[in-house]
Amino acid sequence: MTSPRPRSAAFTLIELLVVIAIIALLVGILLPALGKARAASRSAVCLSNTRQMGVAMALYAQENKDWYPIPPGSTTSPNLDLVYRYGGVAGLFSLFQRGDGTISPGDGFTGLSGNPDDQFYPSTSISPLLAQYIEGFGVLYCPSDRLDIFYNWRPFSLRQSLAAALSAGRTKIPRPPRNQEDVVSYNISYLYIAGMKTDEAVIVKPAPIWGDETLAPDVSTDAWYGAGGGQDNSVAGKTRPGFYGPEDNHGRDGGNFVFTDGHAEFLKGNVHDTFFSTSNRAGQSVNVVDPNRSRRTQTMD
Repeated sequence: MTSPRPRSAAFTLIELLVVIAIIALLVGILLPALGKARAASRSAVCLSNTRQMGVAMALYAQENKDWYPIPPGSTTSPNLDLVYRYGGVAGLFSLFQRGDGTISPGDGFTGLSGNPDDQFYPSTSISPLLAQYIEGFGVLYCPSDRLDIFYNWRPFSLRQSLAAALSAGRTKIPRPPRNQEDVVSYNISYLYIAGMKTDEAVIVKPAPIWGDETLAPDVSTDAWYGAGGGQDNSVAGKTRPGFYGPEDNHGRDGGNFVFTDGHAEFLKGNVHDTFFSTSNRAGQSVNVVDPNRSRRTQTMD
C-alpha cells in the first residue's frame, strides 16, 4: 500500500487574495482614524502652547500695571501702528530676526544699530519684552503649521495682499525657532491682540490675547482675511472674512486661543465676530459694554 501524499502548507491563490483584501480593508479603516488622532495630538500641543503664552503674558502684566505687552512707541503713547517695524509679533521675542536669510534685505528686524526706526526704542540696550518670560522659543510654533507667508517688514503696508505675496513666491515652510535669529514672522504660528489689560470693567467676558494666525497679514484691525473691513484677502485664502482657511494651522476647523483669565480653548466659526462684533448679542465680544473697545486694540502677526 502507498502512503497518502502529504498536503502542501502553502496558501492557495484565493486565500492569499482574501488576506490581501482584508489587510487593505483594515488599512482603509485605520488610516483616517490615525490621521485624526495625529491631528488631535498636534492640536493639543498647540493648545498647550497658547496656555503657556497666557502664563508668560500674565507674568508680564503683573509687573506692568496689569497691561499685557505693548511694543515701545513714541514718548507720548504706545505706537501700535508701528509694531511691524520690529517684525510684528516677532519683535516681542527677538530684535535679531534673520530666519533663513533668503529674502533681501533680510527676513526680519535685525537690530537697532543704524536702523532709521531706532527712535521708537528708548535705548539700544532694550531687551525683547517677552523673551525672559518663556523657557524656549518652541512655544511659538504650532506643529500643524505647514505654510506661512513672509510679508517683508520694510517697506511695509498695512494693506498687503495675500494674492500678491503668493504670486511673488514669498511662501515659507515654518520650523520651530531654536534661537532669537530663528524667531521671525513666518516661524511664529500665532497672532497677538495687543491693547488689553488683565481685568477691565467694560469687558464682560475674558478677552482673547493670543491664538492661531492665518496666512493673510493679520495686522491692525484686519485680521482673519480682512474681516475688520480693510483689504479682503479671503479669495486668495479660499475662505470667508472672519473665518480660518484650508491652509491655516488647523484648516477650516478653527483655532486655539488663550484669554485674559488664563483659560484656552479651540474656537470655530466666525472668530472675528466672536471677538469683535458690535452687536450686544455677541456675549464674547469685547464691545458688549463699550462698542468702541476693539478700536483700542490691534492685531500683531
